[in-house]
Amino acid sequence: MASPALQHDDAATKARILRAATALFAERGFHGTKIRDIAERAGVNVAAGHYHFGSKRDLYLEVLRATFAEVRAALDRGGVSPGAAALARLSEARVEALLEKRIAVMLENLLGPPPSLHGALMQREMVDPSDALPIVVAEFIEPMVDEAAAFVRRLAPELDDETVRWCVTSIMSQAIFYRFTMPASLRLLRLRAFSPAYTRRLAAHIAAFSVAGIDRIRRRRRRAR
Repeated sequence: MASPALQHDDAATKARILRAATALFAERGFHGTKIRDIAERAGVNVAAGHYHFGSKRDLYLEVLRATFAEVRAALDRGGVSPGAAALARLSEARVEALLEKRIAVMLENLLGPPPSLHGALMQREMVDPSDALPIVVAEFIEPMVDEAAAFVRRLAPELDDETVRWCVTSIMSQAIFYRFTMPASLRLLRLRAFSPAYTRRLAAHIAAFSVAGIDRIRRRRRRAR
């Protein structure tokens, strides 16, 4: 069994590699990042990277899953993932308020300050997908869509599954837009950065816009029957 000192050194080396890999994958994407660049930034030899994580793909998945866990932890701390059964017990006004809070938590993660590397990693993966994309969808995107769908179904239970997914995509896209277009958006909005106060205002706007859109679709469906 390795000594405590050796175990500590191994853990510290692994953490350095993970930090370096997260930064480089966010900057360059999976395809544009080389293991030797990660090793150089982490201050270790290439063999250490292989020893701790295996292949570059294995390391990339470790990075992605670590950022998924950070987002999940933020949502859990915010109390904004109640599930369909809990949502069913809440008033419509409370559901709308909780949706706004969920959007705010997501925006805080995406926009900062400082912006999370998770947003940059997702942007790189969407622009130049790796063969890890099915895992990204299955382990992160699908669960996030399903959680958001519970809010939409509570607000408009008569909508079919396809329309619910369209609504969820519309809500999520509004938040993601500001991260993926951040340099241009900041210029257009005459901002130097997205402050917490501004992010809360933005979340309120996205929530109000989305709830009004869902209500319009719901009323149109009712008239069509």
